[in-house]
Amino acid sequence: MIIGGVAKALTAVGIALALLIGGLGLAVYLTRDEDNIQVDNMLAENLTKAIALAQSDTGGRVVLPRLTAFDWDRILLVQADTPTKAISRRLGYPWTGVVGFRTGDLFLFMKGKRVVRFADYRGAGRFAGFSRPFAVIPRRRAVLRVRDLVVTPG
Repeated sequence: MIIGGVAKALTAVGIALALLIGGLGLAVYLTRDEDNIQVDNMLAENLTKAIALAQSDTGGRVVLPRLTAFDWDRILLVQADTPTKAISRRLGYPWTGVVGFRTGDLFLFMKGKRVVRFADYRGAGRFAGFSRPFAVIPRRRAVLRVRDLVVTPG
């Protein structure tokens, strides 16, 4: 009789756990947003560091293709605080990029018409000499010049 009671209790606990796990899985599935693209934090940190150290380490040059290990053909440089709707209009489709916090310009690495990755600039520098709020930087000319933390086309 005691063994039968323990078996029933274990069965009830097992069913409760299965329902709980199933409920959690359903919650994740129903609240996911597959269309969002997340900021590439490592790329953002590497980009920010390269700009910060450019004057002392590389004679003021940041060669953007050297910071990437993925395929892209141009960068869309987006001015900080550009509204999402304006970015969507520029891209020709809804922009769903997610940045945990917004600090500076966005670097949207493009392949054809699609954003393959993006990074946000997190440093104290400022950008000058670029079209605003959008500038297109082809891969073959993707070099930045940095002097006194002023970033200009290379």
